[in-house]
Amino acid sequence: MYVNRKAENAAHTRAALERVARARFEADGFQAVSAEEIVAAAGVTRGALYHHYDGKEGLFEAVAEAAMQRLHRQVGAAARTAKDPMAALRLGVQRFLVLATAPRLQRVLFIDAPAVLGWQRWRELDARYGLGMLQQAIEQAMTHGQMRRSSARSAQFLAHVVLSALIEAAMLIARATDKPLARRESEDILLRLLDGLA
Repeated sequence: MYVNRKAENAAHTRAALERVARARFEADGFQAVSAEEIVAAAGVTRGALYHHYDGKEGLFEAVAEAAMQRLHRQVGAAARTAKDPMAALRLGVQRFLVLATAPRLQRVLFIDAPAVLGWQRWRELDARYGLGMLQQAIEQAMTHGQMRRSSARSAQFLAHVVLSALIEAAMLIARATDKPLARRESEDILLRLLDGLA
């Protein structure tokens, strides 16, 4: 059987770089970690880093995107345990805020990512993984008569508004001195927002 050694080696190199970078970025933050530290710990050359990611920023973006995927996968899993669409939305909001309070995820996604990637790129990344799932959940709630629909595009507009509120809450929690309190207050406000839309 033919094995593409070049592709296999490239995948191994990327996996090693992302594994090390994730651990370092989560623990110490983007600014405190050098490209030299990452390549040394991953056992690869600096050239490999630039070949696969075009530098530390590109590697960080890969780590942040993987974190965004994990976050929304866990939110979706929590929402799927609900008995109806409105309950799914509530569970999704609660799970999102719990995850947003986790220090390592918080550092990568809600502190460093907006600064390193830029606000527009960060929003695009979040929208790619979270917006569609949120819009689908809102659409189901409207279809089941649990949420008001004012126009054909209500679900789309409402998904943008709720997602923006979730992002702002996550940012506030990340920068709060009392993070558990900030999470509880954010959850209370967001759940009341959903109740008002029901």
